[in-house]
Amino acid sequence: MVAEAADGRISFTDPETAVGEMVEVKCVVKSTSGSLGNIEVKLTYDSSALRFDSGDGVTADGDGALTCTGSGGSEEATFNIKFQALKEGDTSVSVSSATIASSGGGTLTLDQGSSAVKIAEGDPSKITDGGNTSSADDIDVEVNGTAYKLSDNFAEADIPAGYTKTEIQFEGQARQMVAQEASGITLGYLLDGEGKGDFFLYNADNATFSPFEQINISDTTSIALLSEKAGGKLPKTFQEVTLTLNGKDFPAWQNTEKDGFYVVYAVNSSGDKGYYQYDDGEGTYQRYEAADTTEEKTDNSLMGKIGNFIDKHIQMMVLIVGLGALIVLILIIVLAVKLHNRNAELDDLYDEYGIDEEEEPEKNRPAVKDKSATRSGLKKKKEEDSFDDFEEDDFDEDDFEDASYDDDDFEDYEDDLIDEDDFEPYDDGALYDDSLDDDIDDLDDLLSESKTKKRGHMETDDMFKVDFIDLD
Repeated sequence: MVAEAADGRISFTDPETAVGEMVEVKCVVKSTSGSLGNIEVKLTYDSSALRFDSGDGVTADGDGALTCTGSGGSEEATFNIKFQALKEGDTSVSVSSATIASSGGGTLTLDQGSSAVKIAEGDPSKITDGGNTSSADDIDVEVNGTAYKLSDNFAEADIPAGYTKTEIQFEGQARQMVAQEASGITLGYLLDGEGKGDFFLYNADNATFSPFEQINISDTTSIALLSEKAGGKLPKTFQEVTLTLNGKDFPAWQNTEKDGFYVVYAVNSSGDKGYYQYDDGEGTYQRYEAADTTEEKTDNSLMGKIGNFIDKHIQMMVLIVGLGALIVLILIIVLAVKLHNRNAELDDLYDEYGIDEEEEPEKNRPAVKDKSATRSGLKKKKEEDSFDDFEEDDFDEDDFEDASYDDDDFEDYEDDLIDEDDFEPYDDGALYDDSLDDDIDDLDDLLSESKTKKRGHMETDDMFKVDFIDLD
């Protein structure tokens, strides 16, 4: 026969103690085939000889049964289990079953040992306070529909690490409880119907109790799970569930997007309450910051609905605004090109027909009410200007002053020149010259001929200026 070699061993220490004293049994899981993975070791003991007190990673499964769990990570894992000795004699702690995995996910086969505990004669009075028996002074309480009795009969060994005895007023009586000074957590010792005792979290605000489970997350920090629900709101991906630890139920929120991850509400050893994320696969806890701890307020107004729509469709709105801006830019470019082409066509037209682009606007030109009146006024002005020029050029007052005239000479001159016989009857036809009619006709033809010419525009310099001078 060929026997396969074991992958390691589960071994124990063999301590000695006395009645009423605390004794520690060390359980060591060691692998010879590499690092350990998940560990689960179930132990049995004689509950009449030993009473389980505490242990890191150790939970009580009932009368005389314990479970040691861990995640490994190295080639060796150690569980320290504390018991109180109840009676004199020899007893043992042994393995009932074990499931050991390697870091690669395989299953390891380990040899199993046991612990031999020797209990000598001691002081049974030390276990009197630790006896799970009720007295007449115990008070009936209820926790999650289950009846318990609040008792003062707990041993010093039962007090969780970091807690000390204190006295609390409950229903008019002074009761013995324990408290953690840093966090302000208070615990009461409750007995169930079978006389099994455990500490429960006491809420002084409403004088109620709730399950208590303390978890050490580091060498210096521990957390106590709370049954109360936090006021903040977790993201929508978390669904409320019930998490059971060591036979105790606590409210938790499971992340529906990640299997095996939960969020619990707890208070740490400093007294700060908050969320902690629990990894069911590795059995670890880590502080969790909720992304949204306040409930959103719904705005049912028109502007609120528009704002909510924009928030939900922000990408689409940005795309629409961008397309609108692009369309407006294209329209501006098209209009600018059309306007440029129109101006170019107008410039060509002005050049072709000789139109002055800097022509004076019509509104700035003087209004001509009557062309005939203007012409007559112009003629009159010309005649007056000619008369003024004639007066200025032909007459000089100095000439008249310097000349020497004698009245007698003037009378003699008048007699010699003026003779009544020289005057003949007036004939208006004699003064009219036929050549004047011909000149007027020629002028009319010239004016009529100039009117028939089509002009693009007219300036003041294009008007004919005619001066009529009577040579007679």
